Amino acid sequence: MNNETLQQTVRIGIDTGGTFTDYVIVSEGYIQAWKTPTTPKDPSEGIVFGFNEIMEKFHFQKNDVEIIVHGTTIGTNAFLEDKCPPIAFLTTKGFKDIIEIGRQQRSELYNLKFKQKYPVNFNKDILFEIEERMDNNGKILTQLDLTSLPNFASALRSKSIDTAAVSLLFSFLNPTHENRISKFLSEEGFNVFTSFEISPQIREYERSVTTIVNAKVSPVVNSYLSKLQSKLIENKINAPLLIMQSNTGMSDVAAIGKSGIQTLYSGLAGGVLAAAESLKHLNRTHLVSLDIGGTSTDVSALIDAPVILRERNFGGFPLVASMVDVETIGSGGGSIAKFKDGLLTVGPESQGANPGPACYSLGGNLVTLTDANLYLGYVHEDNFAGNLNIDKNKSHLYLTKLYDEIKSSSFSLEMDSIDELAISIRKILNNNIANAIRIVTIQRGLDPRDFALLGFGGAGPLQAWDIAQELEMGGVIIPPFPGVWSAFGLISSDIKHEKTQSYLQTTDNLEISDINSKMQEIQQKLVEILDSEEVAKGNQRFSYSLDMRYVGQSDFLTLDIEFPLNKSQLDEIISRFQILHNQNYSWFDKELQVEVVNISVSGIGLVPRTKLPKLQVGKERSPQDSHKTSRRINFDGDWTDTLVYEKSRLLANNVLEGPCIIDQLDTTTVIPPKVKGIVDKLGYISMEEIK
Repeated sequence: MNNETLQQTVRIGIDTGGTFTDYVIVSEGYIQAWKTPTTPKDPSEGIVFGFNEIMEKFHFQKNDVEIIVHGTTIGTNAFLEDKCPPIAFLTTKGFKDIIEIGRQQRSELYNLKFKQKYPVNFNKDILFEIEERMDNNGKILTQLDLTSLPNFASALRSKSIDTAAVSLLFSFLNPTHENRISKFLSEEGFNVFTSFEISPQIREYERSVTTIVNAKVSPVVNSYLSKLQSKLIENKINAPLLIMQSNTGMSDVAAIGKSGIQTLYSGLAGGVLAAAESLKHLNRTHLVSLDIGGTSTDVSALIDAPVILRERNFGGFPLVASMVDVETIGSGGGSIAKFKDGLLTVGPESQGANPGPACYSLGGNLVTLTDANLYLGYVHEDNFAGNLNIDKNKSHLYLTKLYDEIKSSSFSLEMDSIDELAISIRKILNNNIANAIRIVTIQRGLDPRDFALLGFGGAGPLQAWDIAQELEMGGVIIPPFPGVWSAFGLISSDIKHEKTQSYLQTTDNLEISDINSKMQEIQQKLVEILDSEEVAKGNQRFSYSLDMRYVGQSDFLTLDIEFPLNKSQLDEIISRFQILHNQNYSWFDKELQVEVVNISVSGIGLVPRTKLPKLQVGKERSPQDSHKTSRRINFDGDWTDTLVYEKSRLLANNVLEGPCIIDQLDTTTVIPPKVKGIVDKLGYISMEEIK
């Protein structure tokens, strides 16, 4: 991606969710939003269809597009649903049982029916051992038995397996044997993923699991992205296609095809990045991002910037890879309301894009949050994204059926009307989401009252105020284009690649020249990647960090450093480690030895920032033509005649007193009674109580 490319006019962010595919179209001083239904069987079809729609709608040509940034959950869903193609796992002789032994930890300690999950499918995948051995210094004890590799290749072919994950003991210290295996299998036509390339870090179980998950996900991601890229080219859309990674940076299709694990939080990272941009726009330090989509809800707590974790649990497995700290639950507009065993539940099952909520008229016959909101008047048939044929009567029909089921049951659930049922569906979903926010705040040692809630996604602006009230949060903020704000985050990113290398050494014995040399080697590899993506030298930036712990600990803390490292800086880093350790664990000990566990370098390719257009300045009273209509809406059991505003006609400084509704193309914002919304110069709406 060179500077000439960036002189063109349009940048597009595409975020594919379970129900809708969102588009943000940006050029200088201009931003627009669009939604189309996702095509679950092949998301690339829906993307290309929507692309043609937005070109016609917003009057630009294919050659006007300078860059396309895409967030996808294709690899995430394939792994969680066990729809990845089979792989082979190759490890040092005597160590294949590590996949079953793991850390001997039960994620559900008191569940008597607990069943352990494994990163491989023992019915489809192959586990294979090979003669070789290194010691804990990377010295070869037993040479690699190359003669067994042809047998391994034959076993793969007999099972129609074309992908192998290779993780040998202590290969993070010496990759010689992994490289030889990779060379042989690659020449035999297999896809090979080695732990030294994917996660060259201490702890063989976590390193092996990370390599296995990457090997499973990468072929799925590569196949999808190759298909999408081909379809774009067939349609003469030749702009560079970049993919959002879990670490909040972009990468090209070629690099992602080898590192599919970096897409596991691809779609989620866009929403967190958008919230990070909101921090800058609003000059704030504390926000909780609330992204309620059609299928799920993603929440994350930000203090100045997104939190990036070096390791995290995914689908029950520990992965050693940089991923944004975000919590996801099955609560969204398509979440199904069910009555079972005397309880009314909402989610985690969803109707998705097809058949979708009952009101979509696509065959859905189950009540969802969207049906409840439509019945209560919060949303209207004429203001639905995705060009759908919305039928409010169907929402009413299936709400009635669910209500009759509740009333005719032998359980004593008090439910006096369909109105109460619809309100209960909202409250249950809000409670589920509030619990998720407690995880990213209270369970992280943070007080939710210190944060404002940034509500976005298709349903976020509909639910945000009630959720914030339950948690006593410091206000609610709705961004300018809330329905597609995650897609906006995609085009607010830079290109980013990270490499981490284990480096076990106490700070007393640390050779500063050696650690600087290793960081220089890592940086050079990142330079080669950025060069291959045509990032100009002047746009390349690098950052450096150390993972540190007390000797004997298993967990570590990450500290940013300046490069090159020197003795005085090392003393300062150790002091910062003591302070950070105290903040995280409420204790520290200056007498204990500190050791460096990993060294990391991030390579960043700068991309021009997206500037939001400023609104025309107005007065407290909104313009007369912003009053779109009025409709009856049910607020906590009372039907109220409520003003409806058109968002595109509001001006900066307008104050909207609730109850009122704000309609726009991508979503609907609800301002309840006794609450006011204040419009700022960028189109954000800050909601607060009327005192």
